[in-house]
Amino acid sequence: MSNSISIYIHIPFCKSKCIYCDFVSFPNCEKFFDTYLEKVKQEIDYHASKLKNRNVKTIFIGGGTPSLLGGEDIFNLVTFVLQKFSVSKQAEITIEVNPESFTKEKALWWKKAGINRLSFGLQSDDDIVLKKLGRIHNFSQFQNAVKEAKSLGFSNISADVLLGLPNQTPQKIRQTLRKIAKLGLAHISAYGLQVEKGTKLFELIKNEQIKLPDEDLSNEIYNSAYLELKELGFHRYEISNFSKKGFECQHNQNYWVRGEFLGIGAGAYGFIDGAHYENTSNLVDYIKKDYVPQNIEKESKKTKMEETIMLALRTEKGLNISNFNKTFNIDFCEKFKPALDKLSQQKLIKITKNHIKITNFSISNAIILQFFMLID
Repeated sequence: MSNSISIYIHIPFCKSKCIYCDFVSFPNCEKFFDTYLEKVKQEIDYHASKLKNRNVKTIFIGGGTPSLLGGEDIFNLVTFVLQKFSVSKQAEITIEVNPESFTKEKALWWKKAGINRLSFGLQSDDDIVLKKLGRIHNFSQFQNAVKEAKSLGFSNISADVLLGLPNQTPQKIRQTLRKIAKLGLAHISAYGLQVEKGTKLFELIKNEQIKLPDEDLSNEIYNSAYLELKELGFHRYEISNFSKKGFECQHNQNYWVRGEFLGIGAGAYGFIDGAHYENTSNLVDYIKKDYVPQNIEKESKKTKMEETIMLALRTEKGLNISNFNKTFNIDFCEKFKPALDKLSQQKLIKITKNHIKITNFSISNAIILQFFMLID
């Protein structure tokens, strides 16, 4: 077990809810900001008392819209974590930012707190599409925010874009990526749009009010995004994440190698000492009740094996065979021979001396499923 952990802090507040959002987030709840932050500090205290000897290597403030909070609020929150935990001097500290809530004043507070990575939620460069999605910023606000952040000394800046949007084409995604890369970004995340039950998007699609690209076109869009980013100097290190050299997101990399992490805040979940836990997603309950981690569950060998395979095969490095054999005391190539033979013949995986890599990320879920079917 490593002595290092990561910390994720969830800020579940937004100005408005996007039509595709399935995250724990609550619009127009400014009255809860102060009491929520106090509760978050209590939870940090709770975990710090139990994990005194752990070194924190990354901190990620996500949401929701963390940039909705005042700059001083974020400063005080980060400072509190630094006081309670042993945080590496080289720690990557990220805050998610929505362009419309970015201000120079807030950014100066973030910098003062030690935040060194900004992750902007752009999603699209098309203002009409942004409006349809329920986003309340426009592309110009994003451009101005990035330029302002760079002028203040932030060099590690990321942007999220969505793939599979209404009317999106391979040509359009390439144009979008070229446009945003010109701003000097260090990292771009390109996520496939997920349609989750219970969201407004799910209902709009069900009622045929919105039409998304079909599976084949979505795969074309993904592959075009990959090729364009490669040409622009971004290397893919995970299925949805691309960076300039040295700017890979360390926090996410910890997830992909099954590193341990704390999840702080309403709806957050964590993985500590071989057990997963989850916090209540009920905002009022989280604020009013004494903090106790919920649904603590020691993972089974089957779950651990599935998660190890799934997370590793989503990365460009792939799955390390010798590490897998050592962890589970089995011969990977023998146990999964039927899947390896089938996928190799189809040229969907590449097997080297010590690694297995997926060659076609656009159908990664179907490939990973072949391995899951052989786990008992």
